[in-house]
Amino acid sequence: MKTTTRFQSFVTDVKLMGRSFTRAVNAGSRTLAAQSWPVLLVAAIVLACILTIIPLAVTLFVAFLVFKFVANMIFDRRPHPVEHRNVE
Repeated sequence: MKTTTRFQSFVTDVKLMGRSFTRAVNAGSRTLAAQSWPVLLVAAIVLACILTIIPLAVTLFVAFLVFKFVANMIFDRRPHPVEHRNVE
């Protein structure tokens, strides 16, 4: 009687993931091979925008947010309470 160890189970899972990844890459390459040049150009431009513009926007947002907090700490721009006058 042979027992299955955790390592053998892990190796089996990794092999299964490798086969699935290989099938996905093959299907993707077949899909790309069937596309026309204008579609590939549009796909490349969209992918470039996703990989560059969105991370740039998020980075700038975080940088300006940090800058705002630092400026508020340095210049003490907290809202001050309104002083009420007694009108008689």
